[in-house]
Order: sequence, then structure tokens, then C-alpha cells
Amino acid sequence: ENKCELYIIDFGLSFYSLKIEDKAVDLYVLKRAMLSLHPGSEFLFEKITQAYIPSYPEKGEEIIEKYKDVEQRGRKKLCFG
Repeated sequence: ENKCELYIIDFGLSFYSLKIEDKAVDLYVLKRAMLSLHPGSEFLFEKITQAYIPSYPEKGEEIIEKYKDVEQRGRKKLCFG
């Protein structure tokens, strides 16, 4: 088995927040950046979201659900301005 581990570091250059909305927006921005630099990396982002939930046992699922809302808002903005 060839196991590869990925570590993501959030340097928090602007501020630190415990808000679910802020964490969801961070995930959305990460995905947009990944896809712009590495087209076809959707599968990798899916793995990131799967690993994210156990990293935040109390709020992980709620953050991912909020991320889906943020992503929908972003799509609407891209489509309709």
C-alpha cells in the first residue's frame, strides 16, 4: 500500500475565527484556488472534505453543510453576477 498524507496549513493572515460560516468560506476559497491551479483535482478536494469532518468532531458536518451553501451562493454569483 502506497499511503500519502496531505497537510494543509491555514496561516490565518487576516484573523482567527470559530464561526462556521468563516470556516465554510475558507473551504470554498481553497477549492477555487485548487481548481484554478490544478484542473481536475475535484477528487482531491472530496478527500479533503472527508478528512475535515473527523478533524472537527463537534462541528465538522455542520461546517461541510455550510460549505455547500457557500458554494451554491458562489455559483449563483458567477452565473448571474
